[in-house]
Amino acid sequence: MFNQKQTSKLQLQLCELKLEERRVCSDIRHLVNNNKMIDFYKAKQLNSLRTGIKSKIKNVEARIMPNIIA
Repeated sequence: MFNQKQTSKLQLQLCELKLEERRVCSDIRHLVNNNKMIDFYKAKQLNSLRTGIKSKIKNVEARIMPNIIA
């Protein structure tokens, strides 16, 4: 069982990851709205960053949820 300190660290990490996810999605949205031309490498890099952050968020949420339920 996690103690309160570990749970708060995970919650802080989750908040930071969600902020990073919002920043990446905002960058992508900004590029699309302004019809900016980007190369394939940049698009691939942004997409992999977004999917990587989403998987990290799922991992952190999975570590927090059992403690909230218990």
